[in-house]
Amino acid sequence: MTLIQLSIEYRKSGELCRERQNELMRRLESEQMCEMERLRLRRRIYILGSMARDSIATSRYLERYYGDERHAGKEA
Repeated sequence: MTLIQLSIEYRKSGELCRERQNELMRRLESEQMCEMERLRLRRRIYILGSMARDSIATSRYLERYYGDERHAGKEA
C-alpha cells in the first residue's frame, strides 16, 4: 500500500466519522430522551468529531509526506 492509498483510507474514515456525527446530532435535536442519555450522546458526538479531525489531518500529512514534486530537492 502506498502513502497515497493510505491517505485515501484515512480520508474515507474521517468522512464516515463526520457522517455519523451529523446523524447523531440530528438524533439529539429530534428525539426525546433523559438528560443522562443526552449527555452520553453529546460525548459520542464530541469523540467522533475528534476522530474525524485526526483522520483527516493524518490524511493530509500523508498526501504531502514527500512534498511538492515541483520543488523536490529545494530547501524551504
